[in-house]
Amino acid sequence: MLARVPDRIDDLHLAMRLIADAVESLPVQCRGLAGNALLNVAAEAVAQDVGCAEAGRIFARLAHFLSLGNQPAKGDAVALTGFDA
Repeated sequence: MLARVPDRIDDLHLAMRLIADAVESLPVQCRGLAGNALLNVAAEAVAQDVGCAEAGRIFARLAHFLSLGNQPAKGDAVALTGFDA
């Protein structure tokens, strides 16, 4: 049975806070690399979770979001569904 959407969002926010705290605990010389490292881990996880074709569509929506000059808030999830055609 799938978790209710609010539970998944709460879990996502918790994961984001834990990751942000973990990044802060990295050695100073590694913190600047954390974003790239997290992107690589996330891209691999998304591709494994939904498949490469769907991951490509998700990342295309993210690219569009960013190309519009939007900046995701550090503590909030990016809602990409608004970019679905």
